[in-house]
Amino acid sequence: MLSALHHFPGELYPINPRAHEILGFKVYQSLAAVGKAIDLVILTIPAKGCARVLAEAGENGAGAALIISGGFGETGREGKAVQDEILSVCRKYGIRLLGPNTAGFGNPKAGVSANFTPWIGQLKPGPIGVVSQSGAMNLILASLIHSRRLGISVATGIGNGVDVGVADVVEYLADDRETKVIAVYLEGVEEGRRLYEAVGRATEKKPVVVFPVGQADVGEFAASHTGNLMGSFPLKKAALVQAGAVVVSSGDDLVDAANLLSKVRLQAHRDPGVGLLTGQAGPGMVIADYLRSHSIRLPELAPSTVARIGKLIPPMTFMKNPVDTGRPGPTFRDVLLAMAEDPGIDVLVTFAIHEPAVIDPVVLFAEIKGKIRQPLVFGTAGFPEDVLPTQKELSANNIPSFISPDRTARATRALIEDARAAYRRKRGGEEQPRDPVSIGPMEKAPDEAAAKSILDKLEIHTPSRVVCGSHSEAKKAFLALGVPCALKILAPGLLHKTEVGGVHLNIRTEKQLLSALAEIDKIETAGEKQYLLEEMAADGLEIIIGARNDPSFGPTVLVGLGGTEAEALNDVAIRLAPLSLFDAREMIAELKSSVLFDGWRGGPLYDREELAETVVKIGGLIRSHPEIREMDLNPVRVHEKGLTVLDVAIICA
Repeated sequence: MLSALHHFPGELYPINPRAHEILGFKVYQSLAAVGKAIDLVILTIPAKGCARVLAEAGENGAGAALIISGGFGETGREGKAVQDEILSVCRKYGIRLLGPNTAGFGNPKAGVSANFTPWIGQLKPGPIGVVSQSGAMNLILASLIHSRRLGISVATGIGNGVDVGVADVVEYLADDRETKVIAVYLEGVEEGRRLYEAVGRATEKKPVVVFPVGQADVGEFAASHTGNLMGSFPLKKAALVQAGAVVVSSGDDLVDAANLLSKVRLQAHRDPGVGLLTGQAGPGMVIADYLRSHSIRLPELAPSTVARIGKLIPPMTFMKNPVDTGRPGPTFRDVLLAMAEDPGIDVLVTFAIHEPAVIDPVVLFAEIKGKIRQPLVFGTAGFPEDVLPTQKELSANNIPSFISPDRTARATRALIEDARAAYRRKRGGEEQPRDPVSIGPMEKAPDEAAAKSILDKLEIHTPSRVVCGSHSEAKKAFLALGVPCALKILAPGLLHKTEVGGVHLNIRTEKQLLSALAEIDKIETAGEKQYLLEEMAADGLEIIIGARNDPSFGPTVLVGLGGTEAEALNDVAIRLAPLSLFDAREMIAELKSSVLFDGWRGGPLYDREELAETVVKIGGLIRSHPEIREMDLNPVRVHEKGLTVLDVAIICA
């Protein structure tokens, strides 16, 4: 640690009771022996000694501490007790603590390399702020950034995060003038709502890119379809996207996205148009295919633009977007300028294999600087020793460049996603979430009939129904409701009634009713059994609406394609509540099955607006009732006009 810090421009005080000199620095026997106020205390001592030293640091006015040592909460119950003790000491003295069990942090501009890996001091200052829950990943990302000749403002490993967490560092970097983009590596999230709010505030000022891991983790706490469909990773990703972050799936993509977004950022835009100019057809095909497969628009150029380009390149090439020059030549510059003047183009992407004798991108982009309004992304390919000098010059002129069509495409996607997120955030913020309807506290989980009565209070349509305690009551209700009817079992704790044979549909005769009652009587239940008789609902599109009060992220809402196959289909959208009507409409549009609402292959139209209204109401309900653990409205049958909730389960904590 001292070796890593030896270039620090301020004062360093090594403390070790068994030494007098280390690396040329005078060693002090204790903190008190220093005789001066200390800003940061770095502990590389066994875990059990940390609380005593922190208390000594607090008595000497230290404001911050960093613990490299392990042996805390990550080791089990005894380590957790030691961890709780050090946190208590920090709270007593007002010390902010990074770690424990962290590699540390680096701030190249300030000359601070408070990290046990000495080469961290070789990082150059720059615009990318890094925060990682893993110390190793912090170093890996820092090395990737360094290898691509990019600079870092601050790189922080969180470790156990007992005090300073990811949200704290995101908030710091959001206000840091040196940081132009925030890059986050994320594993588990204990305070998800706080992170969501911190990222949301940060993205209003600068881009945030997150690489979350844990896709295979499905929360063991899930008790319903909703809990399983949300899991932990889908919820984490949805919350980050809702907050405005760009979510990527690898460390390389994180660094490339951060590189591009540190140089250029689009204005908020619902669907930016990308113009692609390529010197070779193959790479252009790769980029175009990737962008289109991720729903990024390459709009056809205006006829006047195509006519202008037609005078500049051979007629056998493609000119409508992408534009393929066949091979870069003297007119490449003029083609690019023509595309820049097309009103449908918001981002310009160019690709050309490294051939300085044919096209020198440094000269080309210098010539057109100030003549184009759009951000420019450049992709190339060639031997690294040939390409790197060009990339270095382009970076100095704030032109982002990437080696390979794949990296060019993925970085461009990050730019587009950031603009879309800004648009969603702006539009969603224009609508104030509604005040939820009060239904009073729930002391215990209601059965399906009582849960539907709650939905009735929210003006969410449910079928007419009667709760019956006997066969004779069921026969009377059957005659009153009319046919056809549905018969269901009502029993405490029974969530998935279909799986135990507790749902019988389209009952039209008394004989069918008696047969269904007999089948339900055979089902073993933990408590009192009743019968629920309901009118059959009209046909429609079956949807699931779910909600849960998540231990980390708080009130959340889900909508997706429903029915008994909901979990198998896994076509869902998730948001944190409260949410606006705009947010709910976006959730529906996000579904792969969204096309089914709009008369798919001559079929009927379904009521998107009523579904969106219902999603907003459920968001209000889950937010105002923390005693609700999970809710399942499945299926919700959406009709051409309106909807009907056929089944609902409410699980209380």
